[in-house]
Formats: sequence, C-alpha cells, structure tokens
Amino acid sequence: MNRTWLILVSGLLISACSESGTSGTAGSGGTGGAGGSAVAYPLLDCDPLVPEFCGYPFPSNVYTVEDSSTASGRRVSFGDELLRNNDSTPWDYSDGFSAGSPILTYLPRATDAVFGGVTDIDQSLSAASPTMILDAQTGDLIPHFAQVDTQALQLPGAKPEESSSMLRPVVRLRDNARYIVAFRNVTDPEGAAIAPSEAFAALRDGTASNDESVETRRELYEDIFEKIEAKGWSRDEIQIAWDFNTASDENNTRWLLHMRDTAFELIGEDGPEYTITSVEESTDDGAIDPTNIAFRIFGTFRVPLFMTSPEAGSLLLLDENEMPMINEETPWADIPFEALIPQSATAENPAATIEYGHGLFGEKEQIQSGHFRSFMNEYNYAFFGADLQGMSDPDEEAVTAALTAGKFSSVQTMWDRLHQGFLNHLVMLRMMKTSFARDPMFGQYIKADETYYHGISQGGIMGAVILATSADIDRGALGVMGQPYSFLLFRSVDFEPFRVVIRLFYPDYRTDQLLIGMAQMLWDRVEPNGYSHHIVENNLPGVNPKEVLMRDAIGDHQVLTFAGQIMARTMKAPHLTTGLRDVWGLDTVESTESGSFYTEYDFGLPGQPYCNVPMTMCSDPHGDLRKREAARKQLDEFLRNGTGTNYCAPGDADEQQVTALGVCSYPLLSGCEPDETDAQDLCIPDELP
Repeated sequence: MNRTWLILVSGLLISACSESGTSGTAGSGGTGGAGGSAVAYPLLDCDPLVPEFCGYPFPSNVYTVEDSSTASGRRVSFGDELLRNNDSTPWDYSDGFSAGSPILTYLPRATDAVFGGVTDIDQSLSAASPTMILDAQTGDLIPHFAQVDTQALQLPGAKPEESSSMLRPVVRLRDNARYIVAFRNVTDPEGAAIAPSEAFAALRDGTASNDESVETRRELYEDIFEKIEAKGWSRDEIQIAWDFNTASDENNTRWLLHMRDTAFELIGEDGPEYTITSVEESTDDGAIDPTNIAFRIFGTFRVPLFMTSPEAGSLLLLDENEMPMINEETPWADIPFEALIPQSATAENPAATIEYGHGLFGEKEQIQSGHFRSFMNEYNYAFFGADLQGMSDPDEEAVTAALTAGKFSSVQTMWDRLHQGFLNHLVMLRMMKTSFARDPMFGQYIKADETYYHGISQGGIMGAVILATSADIDRGALGVMGQPYSFLLFRSVDFEPFRVVIRLFYPDYRTDQLLIGMAQMLWDRVEPNGYSHHIVENNLPGVNPKEVLMRDAIGDHQVLTFAGQIMARTMKAPHLTTGLRDVWGLDTVESTESGSFYTEYDFGLPGQPYCNVPMTMCSDPHGDLRKREAARKQLDEFLRNGTGTNYCAPGDADEQQVTALGVCSYPLLSGCEPDETDAQDLCIPDELP
C-alpha cells in the first residue's frame, strides 16, 4: 500500500468542502414501505430530526421517492446538500438501502455507557435494550450491537462533538423490507439522558411544529410508534426513531447476472477462446520452483467487454433500460491469466484445479507464493489466477486518484469495474472446465470435473460473489474473510491511507461514516453482502448450491473476525470448534460430514478491539493461517471430500506446534511486546464528548 502515499501528494492542496447541518425543504416522497403499513414520506435533503448534521439519520426513507419501475417501488434520491460535492449518479439506480448498512445517527455528547457492544449481542434482543432494529413486517427484533465512533474521540485530531451513535446488525437484513430503528435512555458523560431534537420531540409528543417535514410525517410516526410500543417501549423515553427500506435482490444482482448470461451465450458450449503466450518449464534456466512446479503458463482468454474501455478507471456501459451493454467499438477483451501445474500432476494422475482469488488490490501473480507452490505439489492442485479488475493492482492508482480529486462519487469506477472483474473470473472458471481442459499439451494434466475456488483476504471476501454466481464449481474455500465492507473498513489497517485522504476533503468524522454507509449501497452489487445469502440456499438463476469452508484468524489486523461471523451466519453455517471460543448465533460442531462450516485459528494475540479501530498490537496473523499444516490438510480434505476436520494436534508437522489436541492456537507466532496484553487498550478515548 506504500505506493498510495506517493499518489496522495498531488491531491493535498485541493480544498476541502464545507460541512453543513441545516435542514432542507420538504418535498413529496410519496407512499411506500416494503412491510408493515403503507405510509407517506416527505423527500428531504437534510432531516431536522438530526439538525446538527445533514444526512443523519441514515439510512432513511426520507431520501427516497416512489418509482413504479423498480422492484421495490421506490428509488433513492439524495439531495445536493447531503451529497456535498458528489455526483448522485452512482446512487440513482438504487431502489433502497443496503441490507448490510451501518445505521447512523447523532445524539449530542452521547456515550456508550448503556450499550452492550459487540460482545453482548443478546442485549439487543432483551426488553431492557437501549436500541432497537425492528422488522416492520414480521415484528422480529434484529440482533445487533451499538457503539459510538471511537475514532472521533482519539488523538490526533479528536473531535468528540462529531462522534456518531451507530448500530451494526450482526445478521444480514432481508431484501426489500422495511425496518424501524429507535434509541432510548442514551446518556451523556454526566449520566443524564440526552434530550431529543425539537423536530423529533414534536413528532413524539404531538406538539405543534413550524417544520413542514414534521407535519407531513405525523401519520408515518404514529405507525412507527405503534410498532415500537408493541415491543414494550414507552413512547416518552424514545430519543430518536425512523425507518428505512432495504434494496431489492434484483437491485443488487441484476447487472452481474445479465453480464454473465450474455457472455456465456456468446461464448457457447465449447468454452472461451484462449491463447497461451508463453510457458516456463521446470527444466528452464531460472524456473520459478523446479521442485514443485512443472509448468508456469501465461496466456489470455477472451471475455465480452461491458466497460467504456478495458483499462482501470473505466465505467460500465448501460443501455436505455439501465442494463449493462457490450462495448460496440471494443466488444471483446483479452484477459491475462497465469496457471501453475505441479510436478505431482501426470497424465495418469491429473491435478484438481483451483481458481485463486488474490488479496487487496493484488494481482494474479500471487499464486506464485512459496506456500502455495508446495501445497500444489503436495496435494496435487493446479492453480489459475487472473486480476480481479476493479480491485486489482492497476485499480489502486485509479481509486486513489479518484479520492484525491476530492469527489468520493468518482470511486464509482471501482464498483463498476468489479462487475467486469467478476465476469472475467466466471469465464476463467468456465475455461478451466472446458476449452483449457481440452488443451492438446496441458489438458492431460488437469481434472475438469474437480474445479474449486480458493481465495484469501480480498479473495476470501469477494469469492462469495463468485460462489453465488458460478455454475461451474461445487465447493469453495474463503480465507480470512468477512462482510460487509462498511463493517470491515474502519477496523482495518489497510483502510487507513484511504481514510486519511477522505478526511482531507470531508473533515467531519460523521461524513466519513455517512460516505461509507452510502458506499455500501454500491458495494452490495459486487461484494458478499449482496450475494452470500444465495450460496448455500435460495440460489440465483442457473446456479447450484455450494459448500463453503470459511476461516478467520483471531486478532487479524486487516479483516475483522466479527465480520467473518456475519458471513457465516448469513450462510447458516455451523462453527467447527477449534477449542478457542463460542461464536454467537452459530451451532458448534466437532466435525462435518458435508455442507459448509466456519472456523477460527488463534495466534496468541490479546483479543481484538471491540470498538471501531483497527487491531495494531503484536504481529498481524492475517497471513499465518494459510501456512499452518493443519489448515492445509483441512483445506485439501474439504475441497476433495466436502468434510470438515480439526487437524490441530501437538507434535504435528507444523514448525509452530499447537498447545493441545484440537486447540488451534499458535502462541509462538504472536510477536507481542510485554506491554501488549489487552486489545481493548486501543479503544480508550483520549477525549469524551
């Protein structure tokens, strides 16, 4: 990520835009509500329920209008003041908000004194909970945790007056559904309950108001209060409440599925065209690894192009129906790939094949890593890799340039290009099973009927989209993964350089949170939150059910383990125990004979922060899990047989032996200093609200 900082310098002198907390004039948002009663909404730019900050509370139906052309019957319509200086185009296609959105509001001088936090999910379902997320149609309470924005309270640059109050659902919300949010009994540093805003008090107490948006919401709020009170809350204790609708499933998946179906129709049953451009054999001078790798193959395969150009920084081409269309001038793109065939593969004993998903802004060459090469030869797998366009090495520069232009909406190129990137991976999988499997030279060394997906870090995260949309594999393994991105980012060391740039132009901490919440709406089209609920069951059209291995490293500096648990809950996977801890909402099992499972490995770190800051203590275990011999055995067994086994045992072949049978802990790898004893030390605020 160091290159990022070189790119940043050119943008530092661009002036930051101003922040405003004024309210807009109410327009008509029409009626709607994907569950519960049909209610009317005003269309607002800024909501006087939170007069201190335009855009809160978020998400909210007051930022939508009726639209009969969408699957949900509504369309998002952000106003200019909420958008700051951003272009609305990326959000104009949305028919609701993300089912993995952070839920954001501002209560002046709020503390987390009454919040149970990420370790007390049960609080959110209890009668005494200070917060509520309610499914307006089913009446179900949604498990979640509440917190304040710790980053706004820490030096350097602490601004406690900008600390948001935030809710994070720990399960994926339903698509095209209406949710009601409420806070009560939240206190300031002196322990006093925070008073509601003037606008909300008028709605709650039935008092007169000169604000047009208050008067137009009287009927709406009677519906909201009725549903909240049905859960045992007293109306007079509520400090703020509102509702929002999640986007439809069609909103999230239609572009990529349309591209997939169009591409495969053009490609035909014989599979995609490919060209081998060069081959390195183990006998060649300078061969990468003669002991493990027989052939290193470089080539390209042809994919229909739906972008304005094949290069980083391009955008999706949409037709008059708002659907992706093929580039008329450049209808096909030649996508580079690399394949490694191990020495263990022979015509009599061909290798199973793995499509590998690389790490953050990485590249296809990551399949060359030494631990992969030895795994390929020991267990007889051939690896194929291609860049995930949109979040590959060339895209990092394009994304950073967009951010340094001071216009967050310019990051649209990343979300757009990820559609093409996923299509490329789907086509490469098809190539591995069809045209390349018939290659006159190398086809004899691979098994077309044993094709799997394996991704780590970004590849583990984004692999969920491939599993949900491909009909060419039955199993996949996702390493150090999680969802959604809006939960991961503020808790990842990888996001820090990008966050610094965002804050140059949007210096209010609340704007940081709002922008990432808005970004989640766009990410849902190209990340697990829009697809993971379709992997195991409720499969998308033309796709078979999958079995998935999910693994996380406790204390990971880059990918938060709690986010991995959300992905596992979304797939209703059991927790294959490693003798470390229970996981909320997951059934614990000792082993599995079939199906998906989630498991965790420990590397001796002192936990992980419960607040929204990255883990920075000790050594980062992010890259350690994949190298453990117990993990390698587990991966091979799962891919081959679909079974889940805990191979952790003292005295195994691993150079860092585990502490006890069935306890997957490697404390010798912690790298902790003597004073690094509690990750919660990272959550101590420098200033209070």
